[in-house]
Amino acid sequence: MVDIVEQLKTLSTAPLQKEAFELWLTMQDAIAFLRDNVKADEFVAYAGGEGVFLHAVLVPRSAVAPPHAEDLLSWDFNATSSWGIWTTLDETPLVSISLPLDNPRSNSFNGAEQLVFARFFEARLGNKSYYEVLQKFIQISGLHYIHERNAYCQLDDHGDIEDAIRIIQTQEKGEHFALNVVIFKRSVLDQYAALTDSVILRTFDFTRFRQSEFRMWSPTKLKQISDKDLIYHLHLEPGRASYIRGVQVIEPRITKEIAARQYAYGKRTERQYASFIALDWKNGRVVEISCAPDKTANYFTKSDLPFETSPAFFRPEVLLRYKADPEKYQIAHRSITCRGAWSLSSFDINEAGQVHAYICDLRTLPFDEQLYWKSHNEAPKAGISKRAYATDFEAKWFDEYDALSSVKHRIHEWNRKCVPWWTLRNKGLPDRVNYPVTSSVEEWSEELLNLDKLVVEGFEHQWLKKHAEALGRTIDIKWRSLKLVEECLLGLAFEADHASNIMASLQTLHLLRSKLKGHASGNEAVEIQQAVIRDHHTYKDHFRNLCGDVDKSLSTIEEALAKFI
Repeated sequence: MVDIVEQLKTLSTAPLQKEAFELWLTMQDAIAFLRDNVKADEFVAYAGGEGVFLHAVLVPRSAVAPPHAEDLLSWDFNATSSWGIWTTLDETPLVSISLPLDNPRSNSFNGAEQLVFARFFEARLGNKSYYEVLQKFIQISGLHYIHERNAYCQLDDHGDIEDAIRIIQTQEKGEHFALNVVIFKRSVLDQYAALTDSVILRTFDFTRFRQSEFRMWSPTKLKQISDKDLIYHLHLEPGRASYIRGVQVIEPRITKEIAARQYAYGKRTERQYASFIALDWKNGRVVEISCAPDKTANYFTKSDLPFETSPAFFRPEVLLRYKADPEKYQIAHRSITCRGAWSLSSFDINEAGQVHAYICDLRTLPFDEQLYWKSHNEAPKAGISKRAYATDFEAKWFDEYDALSSVKHRIHEWNRKCVPWWTLRNKGLPDRVNYPVTSSVEEWSEELLNLDKLVVEGFEHQWLKKHAEALGRTIDIKWRSLKLVEECLLGLAFEADHASNIMASLQTLHLLRSKLKGHASGNEAVEIQQAVIRDHHTYKDHFRNLCGDVDKSLSTIEEALAKFI
């Protein structure tokens, strides 16, 4: 990508060689920049620096239908224009609010909408100058300012953060003057302009001379040029100096109808669909099925096409992408959501350990995401899960005990009731804990870490210490929360062995978290892994069993500590 800021710096830098300087004065490169930038994905809405000024505003389409060259060239305003207050000094003073661009000196700009506002505040640390963007534009376009990026941002179709409006402020250094630039993503600007029936007018002023040689302008007559979308005055003094001052008339690249569809249906106006190996249970076969809407049928349509609820099956590794980035993806009970972008409303895991999802749900994913799932697609090794069959096809509650779901439900209730002995440290923690689905040690250890953060780190050390002491227990200042829970149980007349057994699962969880995600030696970690596989056969089974033990422990702890409430 061409660096726009570097381009603007080059435009404002006088060449040393005589022939290059003469060519520079003709402004051909400035005109080329204006034309090229209109075609680019990033549009310079504002630029201010030595010899460079650009400032784009929006005007009603009727104001430039057709454009009046003389009137357009009489503009006189800049980005420091803003809302203000005017008043008279009469005996009975009048007062009113003045709008930005309330006196643009050009009828074509009457009613113009200013996008960029140059502000200055003496009390700011560092750079006193800064730039804001019209809130109406920001809110309609769904943009949010992120300080560390110095940009107004949005989420793309994949849930990734992208800069929609970049604000760049360079500092004066040596011979290089400071340059301030505000760059809009063109598609965002076009969408707003189309919806508001507006045309973009970009005013510009390029001034060129050598500082050491220039004294004053000569009375040379201005040359007016109208060239398609560019209307400007050119003042050229060969060998000495030049400037152009004008307006660029820019139509949005989409119509109002297209912009309306984008707001209604998102940016993906033309959908693509992948096909998957799936169980066509309607016709009793395993076959590749396209997830395009016209390639499947529902229960009420007479057709030989597969049902849209045909399940496709995937290797469990398909979930690792989403588990690895909990800030971007949320894995809930049986769904996956990508922030601000898409969601897979239903999936489950069958007895063979395969992930399965219905064709009708896969079709809602972006095409790139469909292709990712397709890369993990395989023939079914078993049917869909009992839970999926009961809830999705029999419309029944599935009440079979699930250890992790029970732990999460208990934690949710503790948080809802604001129990004093435990606090949810982060509201996103419950969704981050899921069963391991592969044979990956890393996935298993990460889930142990997540479970420990959710459960163990929530215990309130000070509350437990206070109540253990109130029960007559002698407390060592080195003891952590789990030991304090055990002391409370002992103070409540639990037998020592019983109290120790209650805490064993939580102690095991915390120990595994420390050893596997902490500083255990290679041999020690391997020994732990070998013991788990020997006793439980798979990491998933170990995790499920541990969750069951943790759930029982939490139930007993809750019953005991509830006596303090």
